[in-house]
Formats: sequence, structure tokens, C-alpha cells
Amino acid sequence: MVKVSIIVPVYNASKHVGKCIESILAQTFADFELILINDGSTDDSLKVIETYREKDRRIKIIDQKNQGVAKTRNKGMQLAKGKYIAFVDNDDYLDCDYIEKLYTIISSNKGDLVLTGYRRITKDKKILHLEKLKDTPWSKYIITAPWAKMYRTAFLTQNKIEFLNYPIGEDVYFNLSIYAKKPKIVTDSYIGYNWFYNEESVSNTSQKGLNKKVDILTFIQYILDLYPQTDEFLSYYLIRYYIWYLLFSGKNATKEEFVEEYKRIKTFYHEKDIKAKFSPLSTKIKGEPLRNRLIVFIFLMMEKIHLIPFFACFYCKG
Repeated sequence: MVKVSIIVPVYNASKHVGKCIESILAQTFADFELILINDGSTDDSLKVIETYREKDRRIKIIDQKNQGVAKTRNKGMQLAKGKYIAFVDNDDYLDCDYIEKLYTIISSNKGDLVLTGYRRITKDKKILHLEKLKDTPWSKYIITAPWAKMYRTAFLTQNKIEFLNYPIGEDVYFNLSIYAKKPKIVTDSYIGYNWFYNEESVSNTSQKGLNKKVDILTFIQYILDLYPQTDEFLSYYLIRYYIWYLLFSGKNATKEEFVEEYKRIKTFYHEKDIKAKFSPLSTKIKGEPLRNRLIVFIFLMMEKIHLIPFFACFYCKG
């Protein structure tokens, strides 16, 4: 058995996947398998990754019709033979000691999951944001992506943990599914994951708008189904989640669409008794970036004095 399985879903990443793979092959920790799954790319991604398989026998390539990132990661987990699993996105890259550090932390602590931080970095290596985690109850909600983490494979398989095949929140669901099973979590301040700021993908996603085919409430219900009852941290996370959803997806909607979606969400949250049990400025969410705190705080203040429709008038561009 190899010690670590590294899973990389690949989709139309011919420009960046080479750097991603090279950073993995350059790891100081050598006992791993690299599972590259080409998810129906329409560019030269498959050709690029095949050139690396010829150089290193630790690489396994699966070529499949497009199924989406959730099913692709699930496929990777089914194929993984390592004692531990790590995920890397196809345009990101790792510091050379990343796998060694995470493996040492999780194995020495006999953990089910290790959480670490990341850099948000440009092609010119300018650091836009540095996320360094503190060992607090809130830290597990700060980064809900599957990367910057390492998982114990047996814990995932025994608890039948999978990514949710839904257009939003598949990675959030994955990690919240894990938290619901009470794993042993180890949080470390190490930063070795580089989350690449891909201007092309950012410009595409920023135009999404409110998609009627994607229902945030369906997703939230999936989360609620995982928990008999929400604790104060999960409740706050769900409040934070809908605010970020509205601000991100609602910016290119009309003001009428924004307000309608806002009212629909608030009605659902009221029915489910989802409410913040502490302020965004509370010390309970130690480690939460100040910018995040202020955005949630200001939104909730506008909500309290019924200014959301007014806010939508100048915020929405639709």
C-alpha cells in the first residue's frame, strides 16, 4: 500500500496542469500515487498529462467523458490505494514539502483529517491573500475546499463520504459530511498550498448571476439532513454562506431578482430556525478574516433595518 493518494481532476487545464504535476513530482515525500482524471477535456489536457506518465510510474491516468468535478473526485477516491488522500486542483501547485508535512502531521497525531492554510497567488507570484489557520473550533469552516487538507482513506470509506453531485457546494457538502461523523481533526498553521488566481476562470464565474436551475435551498437542505440539529458554529456558517451566495451570484441579477431570492432564503431559514447565535465580531470565530466579518456584519445590519431592497438598487447590475 502506498502511503498517500493524490487526486487531481483535470478539465481544460492544458496551460496550467503541467506546473501542477511538476510540483507534485518534486515533493520531498516520494511514497505516493498520483491519480490524474481527465474529465472530458476539449483542449490538449490529455496529451499534456500523458507526457508525464511516461516519465513517472507513480502516475495513473483515467480518461472519461465529462461528468463534473464531484463525480470525478468520487472516482478518484474509489481508485485510491493510499492510506491517506490529498486533493489538488489542476491549476494549483504545491510547495515541495507539502505532502511530507501533511503526512507527518496526520500520521503522528493519528488523525482522520488535517487542516492547513493556503496562499492565493497570481502567475507573477504576487500573494493576494494568505490564510494561516489557528487551532480553534471555527477553523474547519474557514476553508471548505478539499485542498490544503489530508484525509484518512479508511475514515472516508467507512463513513461512505462522497462529494455531492450538485452545481454548487459539492466541496462544502463533502467536508460537512465528514464533520458530522465526529472525526479527529488536527489543525496546523503550515502553509504549502498555492491556490492559483486564474484570471480566465475568475472572469467567467463572475458572470454567473442567479441561476434558477441552481437552488441554494436544495443545497442547504442537503446540509441540514446531515445534522440532527445545528450547533452555533454551523448556524453561523449557514448565515455566512447565504450572504456570500447573494453577494457573489446576485451581483449580475436585477434588483427584483435579488430581493426575491433574498426573501425566499430568509423565509426558509426562519422555517428551519437557522439564526446566528453570536455576532460576526465575536471572538468565537477566532481566525476569521476581518474582511469576512465586516461584510457579514454590515449585511446583517442592513437586514435588521430593512435596507436590503435599497442596497440591491445600487449593488445589482442586471
